[in-house]
Amino acid sequence: MSDIKLGVQLFTLRDKCKNAEDFETTLKFLDSIGCNVIQISAIGDIHPEIVAELVDKYKMDVCVTHKPYDRMKNDLDALIYEHDLIHCDNIGIGCMPGSVHESFEGVTGFIMKCNEIADKMEAKGKKLCYHNHALEFEVYDGKRTFERLIVEAPKLQFIPDTYWMQVGGVNPAEYLKKLAGRVDVCHFKDMRIVNNQQQFAECGTGNIDFDACYRSCKEIGVKYIVIEQDLCYDKDPYDSVKIGFEGLKRIAADNK
Repeated sequence: MSDIKLGVQLFTLRDKCKNAEDFETTLKFLDSIGCNVIQISAIGDIHPEIVAELVDKYKMDVCVTHKPYDRMKNDLDALIYEHDLIHCDNIGIGCMPGSVHESFEGVTGFIMKCNEIADKMEAKGKKLCYHNHALEFEVYDGKRTFERLIVEAPKLQFIPDTYWMQVGGVNPAEYLKKLAGRVDVCHFKDMRIVNNQQQFAECGTGNIDFDACYRSCKEIGVKYIVIEQDLCYDKDPYDSVKIGFEGLKRIAADNK
């Protein structure tokens, strides 16, 4: 098997992580399907000490989080302490805020702030990571926003999302190669077409070429791949995660 560790983005299970009891039930479920790698995102208002206690109890490896951009600007010391509790060095921004992405100047201001935050995190042994959607593939003044993030924020790490790369009009497997050395965690999010509309799909059941994506992840030094599915439609999220995690393991086995 590959050295890449495989896991689950808890955003998929957000409705099952609203309180400490539910969070423990979810970690117990993940442990039962052989998953001990998680990204913490969109869980309920659970005290950080309790989150840490449960993470340790179920021996979960927290590869990255998504946290509010405002906390990174205004509450960074506490945020870093919370990540120390869960033994996590990667702190992620889920998306650039509000209308920032709607102009060249807005993106410039965001990049400048990211550089400042990344420097502060680096001094504390943490990495600032950015998760893309499709909006980063818009072009302003002849420059694609994603390319600006790569070039103008050199300490920024990335959490590339395969689904949104495909929506953005690029080949995920090829685009990943632009991010060599700057990705610890990659999101494998699949896409299917239903009634001529794109939908999220369980990993390995849709149309994205994850064999090629997995090989690119190996090439660029990715440490973790986590499955993510924003909507599960007619399935219970636990069922979707079980299907998707099995799909991810098959992809890894086929490309070891």
